[in-house]
Amino acid sequence: MKIVIASFASGLHGVSYYERIHESFKKHFDKANVSLEFTPIITTLDEARRMGDEYRGSLPILIALTGGTSRLMKEFTIAGDYSRVILIGHGDHNSLPSVIAARSRLDIEGVWSWIYHCKRPDSPECGAVIDEAVKVAMAVSKLIGSRVLLVSETSEKTDEVEDFENKFEASVDVLTINQVLSRLGEADEKLMRHFYEVVEKYEFNAPRDMLEHVSRLYAILKSMVEENGYAGIAVDCFTYLLKYKVTPCLALSLLNGDGVPTACEADLGSLALMIISRELTGYTGWIANTSVFRGNRIYLSHCTIGYNMIISGKILTHFESGYPYGLSGRLPPVTYTIASMSRDYSIIAIDTGRVTSSGLLYDSMCRTQAIFEVDYNTEEIPLYAPANHHLLIPGDVKNLFKAVASLLGLDYVEYRELFKK
Repeated sequence: MKIVIASFASGLHGVSYYERIHESFKKHFDKANVSLEFTPIITTLDEARRMGDEYRGSLPILIALTGGTSRLMKEFTIAGDYSRVILIGHGDHNSLPSVIAARSRLDIEGVWSWIYHCKRPDSPECGAVIDEAVKVAMAVSKLIGSRVLLVSETSEKTDEVEDFENKFEASVDVLTINQVLSRLGEADEKLMRHFYEVVEKYEFNAPRDMLEHVSRLYAILKSMVEENGYAGIAVDCFTYLLKYKVTPCLALSLLNGDGVPTACEADLGSLALMIISRELTGYTGWIANTSVFRGNRIYLSHCTIGYNMIISGKILTHFESGYPYGLSGRLPPVTYTIASMSRDYSIIAIDTGRVTSSGLLYDSMCRTQAIFEVDYNTEEIPLYAPANHHLLIPGDVKNLFKAVASLLGLDYVEYRELFKK
């Protein structure tokens, strides 16, 4: 999905003024170094309707250069039949009041929106606001209209797959495990070498006899992403390991470390979060089971962490099956965000905390484990969590996810608002 920047002005404020403000905003957007399209400055209803229709199918970022522009922004949005818009205002010439009025008009029309604002358009503060707006727009545009790959036991599209397609206007290509494995002989040798270069950095505590199989699986999946433009992959890994006595976990760790959002257990909700996370942070995040809740601690565990999220690691057998392979790693002890999406793609639950300990801490959990600490009692979270899987994302990105959730039409919940006393 393309992103279009449309700027609106009233002639009452003077051409020289609003052209100068437009140039200030454009400089901020140019620094984002992403592909954006700009409309001419829109000052009439006819221009608003014509431009709105011309950029139909894009994600609009609407800037009120001056006041008196709320109707222009509404008419642009209606003409293009946009479901979601980002609105930007500033502190001079009644810009922000027009943005608020536009949001109110669009609420009535059922359009999802988010407002960004700053005081002076030529300030560093405004540059930081625009940078955040672009990240959010990129995350939304990457997910909406996306094409993803699901590797499953059968090629049948389940209700969950169809719900994903409907919610995110997406296309899910479903391939059977056999269809993917039939291509192992075509694996790109350069990609296989990259696989070995990464895994050989780690201590090996598992037999190596299936390593070539996993390297070929990684290479085939990576090639399919490059050939088809997939935004991400989800793999039905338990079916895979039961049938072939080897897990795809290490291939998924490599793909995630390469920046390809790749979800285990055919979890499309977590895949959506990973696609968002990749655009917001540069990391796909780590899908984790929520294994224990005790006091202010959540014990997370799973076997598919991206190699770029750990500071040291070792390669072991998979936890439950004993089959090869799983990556166990230590994470930097810093602030993280956890996020979970409901199976009907309607709710995101989220919070921030700190990883205080990680690695192979226990023999009774999946191979990478982390203790995530917050400042409230977590023990009732299992009653309200939208799903078991929670994505662990480096940094505090709550506000970014809140904006994305609003633009996707999702309910947004912070655990601390439910439980902190």
